[in-house]
Amino acid sequence: MDPITRQELERFAPEWDKRAAADEAADPFCSRSAWSLAFHDAFESGRSLYWLRSETSCVVLAESRRPNSRGLLEPLENMWGFASPLIGSGADVLLVEALNHRPRPVLLLGAPSHGDALGRFMELFQGKAAFKRLEPTTRYVASLEGGLDAWLARRSVSFRRNLRSAVRRGERAGLTFRRFAPTSSSDFEWLYQGLMDVESRSWKGRAGEGADQEPMRSFYAGLLPRLQASGALRMILAEQGSQLVGYLHGGVVGSHFRGLQFSFDETLRSIGVGHIMQLEMLDWLAESGIQTYDLGGQSSYKARWAEEARLSQNILIVPQPTV
Repeated sequence: MDPITRQELERFAPEWDKRAAADEAADPFCSRSAWSLAFHDAFESGRSLYWLRSETSCVVLAESRRPNSRGLLEPLENMWGFASPLIGSGADVLLVEALNHRPRPVLLLGAPSHGDALGRFMELFQGKAAFKRLEPTTRYVASLEGGLDAWLARRSVSFRRNLRSAVRRGERAGLTFRRFAPTSSSDFEWLYQGLMDVESRSWKGRAGEGADQEPMRSFYAGLLPRLQASGALRMILAEQGSQLVGYLHGGVVGSHFRGLQFSFDETLRSIGVGHIMQLEMLDWLAESGIQTYDLGGQSSYKARWAEEARLSQNILIVPQPTV
């Protein structure tokens, strides 16, 4: 397994995405190139990169720079664990063949929970590796089957009541909500500074923990233009008069939407701006025929908006050198 340059991996991105689109077991959004390359560039740009491929599959890994992890290979996105580095049904074989040639430990994140990834690797290594199953990754997914009314019908009475109250408060405060899918880079560049301005006025921004701070600022600065260029970017913009006071954005892949970030001016918290933006996005997605909305990682807030908690497997593999 030989390293490749960041520029070489960029050239392979369309090939990577084609294989990810055909892999029904992989996360439909995060296992594509945009997510992992943006993360690598923002968080871990100094790592060596590795790329293996066959006609239907590919493996994308980086050499870890974590303390006490000498020689460890890991996914490009090594923090949240949403993106599997194994794409396609033959990716596990590609990896095992490479590790048999040069044994080294591998951290695998984001493997689908409905398959026995650990059992498959134990079979392929034939007793020549040690394994450790790690805590799984959880993400919450809302179903839009049947449209917005069906989604609302699956919520509790108190949830629907609180949502209606938030909408009324937003109307009294003069808030308007605009759907925006930027079609040109100039559209996006003009808007991005406005998003960062909102972020600075959010509670996370005020605490110095918002998406306007590094490395998250660079992560979104790398990810969002990729989504805009592919036509995948969707945004809800909350405005009060001529001022942008909130945003929610994410990306569409087929009939799936992955929510990324939402923020709003902290002075408007009592209105429930975040709730209204979520409702506006759900309405737009349902009208567009989107079937699933991935709200992201584990939190009690996201659980209330979702129907399903999807788990993915995380595994550490340590091949044993042959004597």
